[in-house]
Amino acid sequence: MKRLLVALTAAALVAPATAMAESEFSVVLDGGASKYNQTLSGSDVGAAYGARLGFLPTPMLGIEVGYLGSQNNINESLNQGRSASTLKTNEGFADLRLNILPGSFTPYVFGGYGYTWLSGAEASGLPNQSTHTLPFGAGLEGNIGAFKLGARFQYNYLFSDINTSSSSVSVNKGGNSDFWTATVGLGASFH
Repeated sequence: MKRLLVALTAAALVAPATAMAESEFSVVLDGGASKYNQTLSGSDVGAAYGARLGFLPTPMLGIEVGYLGSQNNINESLNQGRSASTLKTNEGFADLRLNILPGSFTPYVFGGYGYTWLSGAEASGLPNQSTHTLPFGAGLEGNIGAFKLGARFQYNYLFSDINTSSSSVSVNKGGNSDFWTATVGLGASFH
């Protein structure tokens, strides 16, 4: 019994050290495409860009904080009374990340909270505004030495209404203007 107690105590002391040895801090730059859907489906596929800082205290679970920016052209729509413009989005977010199969190439899912600022589309009837965001999605990331290479799909549910208006149209779009991004990331990891 005494040997079992000593073995369990040793395992309890070694396990956290082993987990910390596998912990990781990462910096990743992202670039790719973004698209608004539903009521802003008349927008073009635009550019998405950003940066993420990640901390994974264990190989399975971690947190990320980041910035996501996008620019999308909004097409003119005469029947909606909308002029052409460019919608710029800036989002700060934090999420919880779950690695599904930790290893050299790791698929993962994530979800969290963000705050998004919309600007630049006044000509299309979209005033500058901000809203709370629910970012979630999935990705695949590989560690190649100290470098990271990956791909990520992120859907951004906007909690607040996006109000559009012009001299002839005033419509409350009611949160139906979410957007998605598909990006490729390149970064570094520190163990």
